[in-house]
Amino acid sequence: METNYMNLELPSKCLVYGDVKPEQIQIRTLKGKDEKLIAELNYDNVEKKFLALLKNILRGIDPEELTIGDRMHIMLWEVINSYSKIYPVNLTCDICLNNVQIDADLSRLEVEELPNDFKEPHEIKLSNGDTVNLRLFRVKDQIRVEDYEKNRKNSWLYRFALTMIDDKDVFARVNYLENLGVKDLAKIRAFHEKYFHGPDMKYKYECPECGEEGEVVLPFRLEFIFPYGEILAKYFGDGV
Repeated sequence: METNYMNLELPSKCLVYGDVKPEQIQIRTLKGKDEKLIAELNYDNVEKKFLALLKNILRGIDPEELTIGDRMHIMLWEVINSYSKIYPVNLTCDICLNNVQIDADLSRLEVEELPNDFKEPHEIKLSNGDTVNLRLFRVKDQIRVEDYEKNRKNSWLYRFALTMIDDKDVFARVNYLENLGVKDLAKIRAFHEKYFHGPDMKYKYECPECGEEGEVVLPFRLEFIFPYGEILAKYFGDGV
């Protein structure tokens, strides 16, 4: 059976992928073998299963090098194109406080992109006179964090240490961060917040009860990429 791949623009614009060009990135919709991988997801393997899934559906880039924002964009693309752009959401209206269900159109979500002049490493000057060079979180970092947490270790500083670019090993960086003032640590965290890219999950809706407009943050849960139960019936019940 022929597999159709199509080009996909990423929120990073491939600015952080070296020689990889935007036109090289290709993707296909999900197949049964991909859903089989998703069905095997659990707390202990979620990152590695997502990586295996990305290797199945992507061309033109090593999925381990993807930024987390690009990965989220890819998974949302799969939801829309493999299942449906409509996602039912139960919420409490901000205005009338009634519990209502809306059908969120995922294709309406805005996508935040990296600025055209973004480069890695990004230099941050700290109040103690030090300079740290940082890069964005990658899929490979999430996998290392997942493995680290399996030993019941607190990964809060470890995850930020992974994004520091220098000649030290990651545990030397963790030790450095442990002794860093929280104001300077906040600067490092602010870098990652400032250069967030990917789908903005804030969704504007019209309340079916009062007709007023509100806003809800759509939760990116497993049901997004593996619909079942009520959501599955909502997607495809009329066609069965």
